[in-house]
Amino acid sequence: MNTPRLFDGELHDAMQQLCDETIEAMQLAKASPDLDDLSATIAVALLKLGLATGLVEQRHPGFAAEVEEKRQRVIAALTQKH
Repeated sequence: MNTPRLFDGELHDAMQQLCDETIEAMQLAKASPDLDDLSATIAVALLKLGLATGLVEQRHPGFAAEVEEKRQRVIAALTQKH
């Protein structure tokens, strides 16, 4: 049984590669022995996430704004005073 894909063709392949590279960067960050390595690997992960967002935005305008809106909601929820 095939798992349904969110994207088709080249976009699926590009997203898969960017997600794999982001995961790899975060795994390297997790194992980072010093602050310079940590900042470099986190920078790569953020770059890859930005590229993935941009790819989806090209086909689905408004996607980046939706991501930012959800990011802001998560920040608000995490900083909410109880």
